[in-house]
Parts: sequence; C-alpha cells; structure tokens
Amino acid sequence: MRIGIAGWFGSDNLGDELLLHALMGSARAAAPAASFVVLCPEPARVTALHGVDAIHLPTLRAKGSANRQGVVTRALRGCDLLLLGPGTVFQERSPNLPWPGTLPMFARIVAMARLAGTPVAVAGAGVREGGTVAGRRLLRVIGAGCASVGVRDARSAGYFGRSARVIGDLAYTLALPDRPAVTGDRFAVSMRPLAPAVEGPLLAALSGATGALATDGWSGAFLPMAYGRGAQGEDDAVHARALPDLADAVANPLEGGGPFGPALDDWLRRLGAHRLVLGVRLHAVLLAVAMGVPTVAIAYERKVHDAFVDLGLERYVVGTGVDAGTLHRTARAAVDDADTFAVAAKRLAEQGAVAKAFVAGVVAG
Repeated sequence: MRIGIAGWFGSDNLGDELLLHALMGSARAAAPAASFVVLCPEPARVTALHGVDAIHLPTLRAKGSANRQGVVTRALRGCDLLLLGPGTVFQERSPNLPWPGTLPMFARIVAMARLAGTPVAVAGAGVREGGTVAGRRLLRVIGAGCASVGVRDARSAGYFGRSARVIGDLAYTLALPDRPAVTGDRFAVSMRPLAPAVEGPLLAALSGATGALATDGWSGAFLPMAYGRGAQGEDDAVHARALPDLADAVANPLEGGGPFGPALDDWLRRLGAHRLVLGVRLHAVLLAVAMGVPTVAIAYERKVHDAFVDLGLERYVVGTGVDAGTLHRTARAAVDDADTFAVAAKRLAEQGAVAKAFVAGVVAG
C-alpha cells in the first residue's frame, strides 16, 4: 500500500516532525507493509529524518513550480490514499504567511488527487483561527472532497461541517518510553518567537517566575523545539533573547544526524526527567503531560488553551499576559497536583487510541 501525506514537514519544527512520525506509525500499525511519499516544503530534510520518499508541495509561486505539479500528479497516481495533515496545516495567514495562505494549495491538492482517482482524508489537522468568510467556504469545499475528515479539535471540526470528527492530536498516538526516575527539583521552559508587543511582557513574566523558582531551590533548562528551516528566529536566537539565565538546553532530536524515532524517544525521556514544564509550544506541553510531568501551558494561540481544557487542566493554562507572580504560583500548584496530571495523562492516552483507530479505519477503507 502506498500512502501520500501532505503537510508542513521538513522545516525543522519538532512538533511537525513528531506528528509525521506519529501518523506514519499509526498507518504502519494498520498496514505494516505501507510505504510513504510525503508532500512537504523540504523533501530532502524529511527523507533524512524519516527515511521515506518526499517531494515538494505543488506551490505555484516557487521556482520550478510547473515541474512540481507534474511530479505531484504522478506521485498521487501511484498512491492508494492521501492524508492531509496532521498539524495546523489549514491557515489563511500567520506571522510568516500572507493571505490567502495554504487553503488554495490544499484545495488544489484535493482536486489533483480526485482526478488521479486517489481517495483523500484529513488526519489530525487543525485550522488556524482568524479566517475569512471566503476561507471558511473553501474549507467546506476541501472537506466535501475528502472521504473522511478527522480533525484535532472541535473548533476545527466546525469549519468542515457535520461530517468532521474530532480525533485529537496525533501526538497522542506516540508510543512513549518509560519515564525515568526524577531526581532534584528541575524545570524546563519552552518558548517561541511572538509579536514584540506580546513577547516582551511574557518574557518579563517568565524571567520573574523562573527567578522565583531558582530562589525556591529549583534549577532550569531551555527546551528547544525548532532549528530555523522555515522556523523564524529559533532556537538559539529565542533562547538568548528569552531566557539567557537558563544555561542548559535539552538536546533536540532534530540536532543530531541519526534516525528520528530513537532520537525522539531519548528526548521524551529527557523531558520526563523534569518535575515541571512551563511551555508556550503546544507539543512541548502536551508531551510533558503525556510523560506525567506537571505542566503550565501559556496559550499564545487558542489551540493551546483548548487542548488543556479538553484534558481537564484548565487551572494550569494561562494567557500570554500572565504576570510573574501568577505564573510562579500556578507552577507550584501544578507540582503539588500530581493526581490531576495523572488523570490527564490517562485521558490523553485514551484520545490517542481514538486517533489511532481513525487512521486505521481510513487505511483499511
């Protein structure tokens, strides 16, 4: 069986790469002999990380775009199934993406697949908020062209209509290593570049809260999540700008040259060795919870807030306008509330089973 996957992979964003890894793992569980071709911005990087075939997305404005259309068409003809996502692939605009964003391209990919006779499904994708009426209409068209639509959250499902199912984040399907023994009061901080008006006050709050934790006897480390190919201003730049006092950094699976899967397992064990995580990036906080680490999420976008509410952790998600004192108190409360996080980890695993069953059903179909 040949499966195509279209998404924002290869840009050295750890969240995107672990989602691709999780989706392929779920597909292989249903079809062990499956092979893959990934449509993405950086095919060579995807092949190096994941050991699968990869080609460029059929963008219209890039150099060699005409040739890309033909390559994608031929690839789709050789596929038994095309999966869109996972991740926030449906975007009209972002800090680095002008309108109309990715929606016309994904609508074109669906049309190309249908012409090739290849069924299409959405698998764990999300929709960035702030879209237009025209964008919402186009999302309905994309959904109508798919045999099945499984999205990350209820808000994204609303864009596609009643046929969409909420299956949760594909990261929930990852097979997790055992959590190592936790020694000492150590915390990790995940940060990402934000608009200056938002980032400045948040960095002041983070600096104040981590300083208070240090006064309490804790030691901290920075948690890198991206390395620069399409991920603007990370990771060294955001570390130096955001939290220079955190001299240590947790090794990132994207940094080495080995296979991604074992490197991800090692990263998860390193993450699980902390007693606390303060995180802006979605998959830093979700996987910390999955590993049983008390976590405070800082919701720079609604998807972070919604994910923590769905896991029953609404007390431990704060906005980007949080002050240092509140962040410190929330962090200490999280550490003292291990039972709530154990329940959330169980809920996360249950949702992962739902997502895995959805992928298995699509592959079998």
